Amino acid sequence: MEKFYSIPCLYGVCFYQGKNFACAYVDDKGKTYLISKKQKHKIIYHNIAFIRGIEYLIFGLYFLIKNIVKAPFVYSQNSLSNKVSKKLSVDSKYVAFSIILAISLIISLFLMGYLPPRLALLISGYSSSVIVNRLLILIIKLVIFYVIMLSIKFFIPFRQFYRFNGCANLLIDKDKKSIHKPTNLLNFIIFSFMLSFVIQSFIGLTSNEFWKILVNIIVAISSFSISYEILLILENSKPKWLKYSCLITSFIVTERPTKTEMYIAEAALGEVKFMQNKKRSEINTELLKDNEVSFSSVYAECKERLKNAGITDKSETDWLVCEVLGISRGQIRLLTKISYESKKKLDEVIQRRIKGEPISKIFGRTEFYGYEFKVTKDVLSPRMETEILVEKVIKSIDKKCRVLDIGTGSGIIAICIAKNTSAIVTAVDISNKALDVAKYNAEKNNVTVNFVNSNLFDNLKNVKKFDIIVSNPPYIPSNDINKLDVEVKDYDPKLALDGGEDGLDFYKKIVASAPSFLNKNGKLFFEIGIKQSSDIVDILQKDFEDIQVIKDYNKIDRVVIAKLKNKRK
Repeated sequence: MEKFYSIPCLYGVCFYQGKNFACAYVDDKGKTYLISKKQKHKIIYHNIAFIRGIEYLIFGLYFLIKNIVKAPFVYSQNSLSNKVSKKLSVDSKYVAFSIILAISLIISLFLMGYLPPRLALLISGYSSSVIVNRLLILIIKLVIFYVIMLSIKFFIPFRQFYRFNGCANLLIDKDKKSIHKPTNLLNFIIFSFMLSFVIQSFIGLTSNEFWKILVNIIVAISSFSISYEILLILENSKPKWLKYSCLITSFIVTERPTKTEMYIAEAALGEVKFMQNKKRSEINTELLKDNEVSFSSVYAECKERLKNAGITDKSETDWLVCEVLGISRGQIRLLTKISYESKKKLDEVIQRRIKGEPISKIFGRTEFYGYEFKVTKDVLSPRMETEILVEKVIKSIDKKCRVLDIGTGSGIIAICIAKNTSAIVTAVDISNKALDVAKYNAEKNNVTVNFVNSNLFDNLKNVKKFDIIVSNPPYIPSNDINKLDVEVKDYDPKLALDGGEDGLDFYKKIVASAPSFLNKNGKLFFEIGIKQSSDIVDILQKDFEDIQVIKDYNKIDRVVIAKLKNKRK
């Protein structure tokens, strides 16, 4: 995959990947804009050692200056560039570029060219050796350079500029831990300048001005070429201390970003990633209608809000977006804009999710074992681990048999078994509201299940015996319920969670009565809680044999299977 590159703007950040480009920035009124485009050339087109650094410099400086001249303090009505442009009838962008170039040349020629040799002579005197003199010039250049760069940090627009630079580094960094990155454009430029100072200070220069200028140009170009290779080696190095040695220059041009700046940068990076889909259209939010908003900005905001709430599963953002907008996950990468009405609905859903409400409860439905089920506050939201229980029951059925599901809730276990086998399925639950949900789900999935309102086996005394009894009973110890995640303890019914003082109440009751309701060689299937397997095995051993304990996806004991003992008279 192509590498990501970033170029900060004074009020935003640009990202590149291959020929894909996206830029997010804020204007002087605080409004966020997003632009994406397919470039004719890559930021580093040839990727040849010592050539790629020069390409990176040229391409990077072009867009860096282009974005700086768009800054509000440059193009605002009262800015110097605007006043000059009106008098000369020239585009303010070109005036701004000329002013920036002039200031840069003055700094380079006077502060970095003229001043250091004079100061060195004043300090060392004319009698000092050439080596000492050159070393002094180098030290003075470095000190002046550091002072200039650190002074710029106190200029408020540049503080934000450096914060956006920090954003870019954080987002490109795979671990998202460091705001420093060796090959970051600003760090690359600063590092290259310092290397050129070192080289220029220790090579013999002719007194001929033409050759002096020519040598300095060659040194500067060589410095940029060599610097990129050095920084690339540092960036790919495994020892962290070596990777972060770039701090010597990076701290000058990098600041810790705010959440708002991270959100703006996320929008730009997200747009570049979406552009990997060749069918995706370019976007310019400056041209959007009043009732439209950039999808990448909305998507980045959703991700950031969920992440700040501790919800780090990347698929959740996609799921919420797809549900609200009524699209498939594959269509997300094709979206460039959505209506404010859709954004408002998404904001409401995100807010509910942040408060801990499960996605299944927000939309009143969920997927389980490849089927869609209705879920409400009256039933437990199904967990992925329960699919292991269902799978084990289905695989054990090779002929027509009778199955009982105890504590059916939304009916997912009973319905999946009926859908995938020829079994005659009965399901019981003490809650009539839960049974209403289960009946709806059975009808929706076009299966027949006999639903009975019953407290365990109470209302099943006159029915035929079963070949299989399956249950995912309440197994949370009473004192542990308040320690559960918000989305469980506040949104799932306590009736479906509370398993008594030790969490084993229902297992004891089911195991005690199950032999009277099972046929010869009948089997019992349980889903169990963490660290409950040994206790449940002990409970089963009196009347059951061939006891198996099955682990879940996280290697935790999750399912117990047991066969009724064949008691001989």
